Amino acid sequence: MTNATTAHGWQLQEDSASAYERYLVPLLFEAGARHLLDNVRPGPGQRLLDVASGTGIVAREALRRVGPSGEVTGVDLNPGMLTVAREVSAANAAASDAAPISWVEASADDLPLASASVDVACCQQGLQFVADRAGALAELHRVLTPGGRLGLSTCRSLGHQPGYVPLVEALRRHVGESAAEGMASPFALGDLQEVRSLVTEAGFRDVEARIVVWPVRLDSPEAFLWGESASSPLGGVIAALDADVIHELLVDLASGLAPHTDDAGLSFPFQTLVVTATR
Repeated sequence: MTNATTAHGWQLQEDSASAYERYLVPLLFEAGARHLLDNVRPGPGQRLLDVASGTGIVAREALRRVGPSGEVTGVDLNPGMLTVAREVSAANAAASDAAPISWVEASADDLPLASASVDVACCQQGLQFVADRAGALAELHRVLTPGGRLGLSTCRSLGHQPGYVPLVEALRRHVGESAAEGMASPFALGDLQEVRSLVTEAGFRDVEARIVVWPVRLDSPEAFLWGESASSPLGGVIAALDADVIHELLVDLASGLAPHTDDAGLSFPFQTLVVTATR
């Protein structure tokens, strides 16, 4: 894996961020957010930080758990993601008496928060996109109170993702190496021992790393391709392909996904690492 992703980040425009919220959040990240929060257990009145918050599903779910007396802050480097996060959370706020989520545009390795200012810190599927991962974890350690809880998740490596391997390979053959690397980039920090070591070396204790498997269900290979590309920086690249190239790409993708295809569409497992620790 090159450093292209960590150098530039998963930098989505607003249209792609909206697609991310519509497609990836219900497909994977809503259940992932609940699982992560179940493990770090934020309670009423606590202060929670969601780093690399994307469109804010962890922050929104956390707000329900910390309640009106708690505080939730979402931090992301991507203004497109934050625009969608603000819109969705504002729509939800009308039906809630909780304090609004504070959204901050900042890098994970340079958090504009005071030391020991949060009780729980989360990072769902974001650490793999940070150039200075050790620096980001040092910042999370700094802003947590003593005894505060950390929860983070990253995708397991591509070899553990039977649905995404055919997609990456089809993109490599029909679009090019850059597109393939872009689609593979979320899986760049997928080794359990590497993630555990990063967290331990940042000074955390009680580090626990687990493999969690989520089921993925989609209507078709075409829905998979368009959902993944639209919610990534590749949306414009795929949409600009000639019709015959898209046809060949879809035929190749369907062939690769044949072992995971049934009468209802696609079904394959998605594997992630979930790490919890104490400051």
